[in-house]
Parts: sequence; structure tokens; C-alpha cells
Amino acid sequence: MTLPNSTAREARNPARSCRGIARSITALALAIGLASCGQSDAVPGYEELSEHVEKNPVGGGSDQWIEMRTVVGGSVLGQWERTGLIFGYLDDYEECQKAIAGMKEANGGRDYRCVPAN
Repeated sequence: MTLPNSTAREARNPARSCRGIARSITALALAIGLASCGQSDAVPGYEELSEHVEKNPVGGGSDQWIEMRTVVGGSVLGQWERTGLIFGYLDDYEECQKAIAGMKEANGGRDYRCVPAN
């Protein structure tokens, strides 16, 4: 039986498959986080998502919210808003820092931070 190239590579290298799963989890986390950004009263389900995350950690360590400081009147003096969620890694904080580094590279004018989610 011949496996497709990507399946054959994953069969030879299980770590590659795990990285793919981890990327998918991160993409899902960011999508959920982006859907929940903004004022808690302005986004339906925001409070429910926050409560669920707080009560249901994934993995052994603390999941991490990515927060971004809002820009008010052209100055970075706004409040911190949740814009993403990192979970499912051995070290969610380390992965959160990597995600923030990429976000800062794409948008250097913004401040980001990692905050424990649970």
C-alpha cells in the first residue's frame, strides 16, 4: 500500500504530525480569542468563554491569554483586551511569548502581553 507523501512523512516522523496538530490548536485558539476580543458587554458569549477557560485548563500548565493594549487617541494608554488564547502546549507561556513576538513583528506599534487564563 502506498501512502500519500504527507502521510508517509508523518508516519516516519511522528513529531511532524504533533507539530501540525499544535499549529491547528493554536489557530483555533486564536480564532476563538479573536472572536471574543473587545468589551465584555459588546461581544455575545465573552463572559461565558472566559469562565469556561478559567475553569477548564488544557494540559498541565496554565493556559495563556494574549492581551493587546488598545490605542486611545493615537497614544498607547488604553486598556488591555484579550485577543487570543494559547493552550495545549507543554509550556503555554513560552508559546505565548513566541506568538507575541510574531505579532509585534507584524505590528510593532502595539503592546502585547501573556496573562494566565486559569
